[in-house]
Amino acid sequence: MGMITPHAKSGAGPSVWLISRIDQASILAQHLANQKRLLRWDSFWRHNGTGLVRPASRNVGSAVSDIPGRHLLPDLLGKSAQRLRLPAHNLYSDIPLSLLAALRPPDARILHGQGNYSLPAMRRAKARNMITISDVTGQLAETRHHQLAGEYETHGLRYREISTLLARRRSTEARYADAVFAPSEAVADGLNRAGIAEEKIYLVPFLSQHCQALSRQNRPSRDDTVIRFLYVGNLSLAKGTAHLLAAWKNIRRQFRMRVELTLIGALQPCANALLSSLPDGVRWLGPLPHDQVAKHLLAADIFTFPSLTEGSSLATMEAMAAGCAVITTFDAGSPVIDHQSGLIIPPRDQNALVTAAKALITHPVMRRNIAQTARNQIARNIEHAYGTRVDHAYETILSRHG
Repeated sequence: MGMITPHAKSGAGPSVWLISRIDQASILAQHLANQKRLLRWDSFWRHNGTGLVRPASRNVGSAVSDIPGRHLLPDLLGKSAQRLRLPAHNLYSDIPLSLLAALRPPDARILHGQGNYSLPAMRRAKARNMITISDVTGQLAETRHHQLAGEYETHGLRYREISTLLARRRSTEARYADAVFAPSEAVADGLNRAGIAEEKIYLVPFLSQHCQALSRQNRPSRDDTVIRFLYVGNLSLAKGTAHLLAAWKNIRRQFRMRVELTLIGALQPCANALLSSLPDGVRWLGPLPHDQVAKHLLAADIFTFPSLTEGSSLATMEAMAAGCAVITTFDAGSPVIDHQSGLIIPPRDQNALVTAAKALITHPVMRRNIAQTARNQIARNIEHAYGTRVDHAYETILSRHG
């Protein structure tokens, strides 16, 4: 596995053809566009705050708003399928985007494509002697099934992929590409176990775009009368919601009014029964805009994220940047260093979650030291920018492939 060091420097670098969603690639796209290296960015519709069609989630910097490759049709098809509650609604956006992306390949040195969107373009790129990179932002289907099938069975459910076709495409892209980017050690480990050659895998961690702002904000001063726990993310079996709520009953029983838990996020159908009757000391606020989430992060003492499968948890990074002490799992794919910038517990282990929470509650100095170390770690990661790590990976891949 290629380990990308944050201290690497790069020059102008190779020209790039990017295919991806907007939210997960806007930082990289801006970096490449500023260097005049982004020849094309096939994505959903994007804008710079002007024009008739201006969805908030598609707002990007002016340097990338007019780069060729923005597509409105897949965006509309995907949103329509979602509103109509059609099965596997991602098919209606992902397949059209992948076909449109392959129509007019630019004369680039590298095709950097995100899973589900890039297979037709990769085939054309290889015919033109481009280096192809598959950016795998989450676990492949075979790894996810291994992580989740037992959990679903415990709750009387059967785990299924949203789309078997798209799951196969992601795996095919990863095997077809010259190199594969993994955002976390958890994903790199899953890729290797799924049969992707270790020498093809490059660990290139990214950060949430909100980390910088959170790391600069002051936390409100208060005493330790009540220890505030926080969870941010979808509420589902995959995120470990069942184990969090079961562990919470034990935590609340031991510490009573000294602890409270806030849940922020959308409820997924598989977890309906779990939230039908919340345990004592828990409040669920539903999904919130990020400015409100940020206030809760800055006010929380302990952030819990016991996910069973993840690519790289942005919520955990933001909690670290906000100065929370984090309890999470290796499978959550966060940058937490165990017993330094957080506590890592095994997935599905309620007793371990209770033990970690108890340690942080009863040892306030340890809790604050872990939280400060986490904040310092994120600050260092911000200083050594994601774009620089990607540049170094590009250089390494090109040197290997000529």
